[in-house]
Amino acid sequence: MPPRFTHHLRERLRKRKISEADVQAVVARPVNVVHDPQNRSYKLFGWTGDGRRIYVAVREDSWGTGDPVLKTAVEVS
Repeated sequence: MPPRFTHHLRERLRKRKISEADVQAVVARPVNVVHDPQNRSYKLFGWTGDGRRIYVAVREDSWGTGDPVLKTAVEVS
């Protein structure tokens, strides 16, 4: 099952010029996965189609399930 996109998250992605397809690709095959216990999430790192590095934060309790809950997606400099 694909990750869930809330309206709020879609708006943030639009402002940051990150496509839903890029987010789905990173969630499906992350280059690197880092556990962030302070924020109770996993940061999944990957690349956009145009070569920008991004991370997608997924809720800790939903990572590894068929229905990951996305928290945010941010471009990494």
